[in-house]
Amino acid sequence: MVQESEKNSLDEQESIESTETDIFPDPASSNIVKNHVIASLTLGLVPVPLFDLAALTATQMSLLNSLSEYYDVESEGSDKKSLVTALIGGSLPIASVLGLSSMTKLIPGIGSLIGSASLSLSAGAVTYAIGQVFIMHFEAGGTFEDFDPKVAKAYFKREFNNGKAFVSSLKDELVAAKQTNNVEESEVKDA
Repeated sequence: MVQESEKNSLDEQESIESTETDIFPDPASSNIVKNHVIASLTLGLVPVPLFDLAALTATQMSLLNSLSEYYDVESEGSDKKSLVTALIGGSLPIASVLGLSSMTKLIPGIGSLIGSASLSLSAGAVTYAIGQVFIMHFEAGGTFEDFDPKVAKAYFKREFNNGKAFVSSLKDELVAAKQTNNVEESEVKDA
């Protein structure tokens, strides 16, 4: 029994290592993750320490519910919050950044600005990484019950770094869309 569990764990680790760093496997999962990353970016800007982390956790649970529904994976009765906590907690530097960014908001003025910006970017990258880890797991036929955060830790760290790049490009995309919208609004006013 233990050998079979070790074999499954090794098979999943090989699957993780052989997975190319595609940003998204398909458009539907792309939209699910992207929408939750945008929500995470926004929640990171909430000026209330600890409330921001609670709201971020709720967004990540929503992400897992949406992905499990898309991949038709049973989610009732599974402790998704513990899985995410173990996944993030397995990477202490990432978990520390989230907590410190939130607490920096307690410093009046500049602390609030720095904490909000830092948490927003980190929250988006973490949400992206969680989405990618569970997409890979579900596409391999996995469920919440057989998910092993220890096995997924290296993939999570890699996807966190990819998530930082994704958040940066998403930010640029949102700024460009806002500028286009402003130009269109001014053209309408001028007409």
